[in-house]
Amino acid sequence: MKRLAFGCMLALLAASPLAAQPYGDGPGPGMGPGNPELRAERFQCRQEARARGYRGPEVRGAVIACLQARRPDLARIVQCRDAVRGRGYMPRTPEFRMAVRSCRFGA
Repeated sequence: MKRLAFGCMLALLAASPLAAQPYGDGPGPGMGPGNPELRAERFQCRQEARARGYRGPEVRGAVIACLQARRPDLARIVQCRDAVRGRGYMPRTPEFRMAVRSCRFGA
């Protein structure tokens, strides 16, 4: 019985460094479905903002400004999502998507 417990503990200790590995250069976990183009641009803008020394809320403002300069169409998506979220819609619902779509295209 002690050998079994010791074996389990050893296996957990051996696996923990693998679980602690960073996620590399790309967007981290939880970045599932969505607009991959927007995610990539936002990630690059975020990296630039952090390289300039921005922290906290400054990063978000710098990312929006960067997106606005590079890709105004993608910046519009981010602004519409924030506006719709501010109106109380829950993300990932059909109502949220319809509200974002109407904001983006002015319908």
